Amino acid sequence: MHSGKKSGNMSKKLTLTLVLIIAFGLVLADEPYNQLKSQVQKLEKRVDVFEKSAKQTQDSTSDLKRQVGELAVAGRIQQQKLNEVSEKLTVLEGRQVALGGSLAQLSRETDQKTQTIDETITTRSQWYSASIIALLLVLGGCYWYLHRRNDASEQSLSAQVRSAIDTVRSTEEKIAKSDTALADSLFEILNKLKVQEMGASVNGQARTADVDHHLPLKLADEIHRMRKRLISLPEDTKGLTPLQKSLERLESELAEQGYEIIDHTGMSYTENLSVNARFIPSEDFEADQKVISKVVVPQVNHNGMMIRMADIEVSIGS
Repeated sequence: MHSGKKSGNMSKKLTLTLVLIIAFGLVLADEPYNQLKSQVQKLEKRVDVFEKSAKQTQDSTSDLKRQVGELAVAGRIQQQKLNEVSEKLTVLEGRQVALGGSLAQLSRETDQKTQTIDETITTRSQWYSASIIALLLVLGGCYWYLHRRNDASEQSLSAQVRSAIDTVRSTEEKIAKSDTALADSLFEILNKLKVQEMGASVNGQARTADVDHHLPLKLADEIHRMRKRLISLPEDTKGLTPLQKSLERLESELAEQGYEIIDHTGMSYTENLSVNARFIPSEDFEADQKVISKVVVPQVNHNGMMIRMADIEVSIGS
């Protein structure tokens, strides 16, 4: 700032000196006064221009100094930041070195633990393999024992099944023989009653209105029961043929005396049937179907007239 002021004063002094010299030279040259005055004015204008230029230069210099000062401050701030960054880098490098050491230690520990685990797994695998082999041997022995026992059991079971089948067959044969004997006995009783009725008729002791249907009805029930049992027995059962013939002979004898057994099994049910019916829903038939699926007591007619109503079960499609 002081150097600027000094340079300004010196420039003013130089300017005045020049003016005086020029003025003195003009006087010596004997020039007119107006001309001298004009020259002085021109010189003064130039001096003003120089002063303005000097002031602008001074202002520019002040701005440059101010900017230099600001740049210096900014430089110091940047230097401080650089120092802080350098310190942080130093700290990070230290941490990186420490982390590298920790990673190396962790790697060594991991290798040791992995080796220990491998050894443990190897040992356990050997134990497991030995245990599995022993278990397989035990299971194999158990399977062999159970297989032999199962074979023996199957043989015993087969023998029991054969024995049961033989018992059932024997029972079926006995049933067939028993029913045959019963049918023959009923036939003999029916014949005796027939002979007695014929004798009573000859002597005029009986009338049609006094006929007792109790025994024929019992016979009809027994025939119906034996017919159902005959259907349920296997075809290769011994004694079925004699039973079939005995039943046919018994039914023929009843027919000769005017009795008829009506079996409604398998017939379609209609409302005009004179029967005692029980209705049972069934999925085996369609919704509109009504089929007589079971005859509990058969209908019996005598000389074309019903003397007993049938008791039946009707399956209704659902």
